[in-house]
Amino acid sequence: MDSITEALRLRRDGIKNSILVFGYTLSARFSDAVRGGITLTISSFEGLAALRRARLRPAFHLKLDTGMHRQGFPEHEIPKLAALLAHWRLRPDGAYSHYAFPENARDSRMQRGCLERCIRELARAGIHPRIVHMSATGGVWERRDRYPMVRIGFGLFGYLRRPVAKNPLQPVLTWKTVVSEVKRVKRGERIGYDFTEQFRRDSVIAILPIGYWHGFDRGLSGVGEVLVRGKRAKVMGRVSMDMTAVDVTNIRGVAIGDEAVLIGRQGSEFVGADEIAEKIRTTAYEVLTRINPLIRRVIRER
Repeated sequence: MDSITEALRLRRDGIKNSILVFGYTLSARFSDAVRGGITLTISSFEGLAALRRARLRPAFHLKLDTGMHRQGFPEHEIPKLAALLAHWRLRPDGAYSHYAFPENARDSRMQRGCLERCIRELARAGIHPRIVHMSATGGVWERRDRYPMVRIGFGLFGYLRRPVAKNPLQPVLTWKTVVSEVKRVKRGERIGYDFTEQFRRDSVIAILPIGYWHGFDRGLSGVGEVLVRGKRAKVMGRVSMDMTAVDVTNIRGVAIGDEAVLIGRQGSEFVGADEIAEKIRTTAYEVLTRINPLIRRVIRER
């Protein structure tokens, strides 16, 4: 989990498994973590001092910076960290780092070596984290280490960090909407904000009640495609905040209420998050995580 807020939501939804929060947690929320049985990440000396002062101390993992330079204690600060942990009698339940480039064997070895040196330095001070972990989905796929815990996030969606020719995973998410309006337009007419596109023929367009507020990126204006009746329909004009128009001229019988697939399979056609990411020059991570959390989710077992 990224935040204590997300972790507590899982507890409210009945999830009883162990939960580790990766992101920063305000010290005022430490007591919430204790009551929820949630493990936090400590990645700075300020955070460690706040933990020491806390009346209720949650379980915690140390985040170690092995070269990515986001969160974490860098290697040269480990002796100081070890001394403070011992002096304050704080015992981390785990310690971890994160691969910056899991597909690169040389860089992965460098980061893994750094992590192992940090763990040995902690051990010399009598600090022995029970769980050490390094790999997210990319590291697991590349088999970069054999630590006893892995953090599968993106892989649960059925995607890898970088598309591969033979991906054994299957994308599990389908994002759907419906056709809310169908209309005919004449050749030469224009569409959407700023009239960015002009119709080269008499056309039929379908309006979808979804837009960039929902997470359907504005960068898909004029280039994105969705699936309607098993065929691809191109986005026409600007993606608006709450509406998107698609060209269904070559798709017979499109009507209000028809299903439109934004991500996923319909018939023999498939639109993946990787394809969308390539069109808007980002990653599938962003495409999937930006889907508005207020949109209703339906979970089906296969």
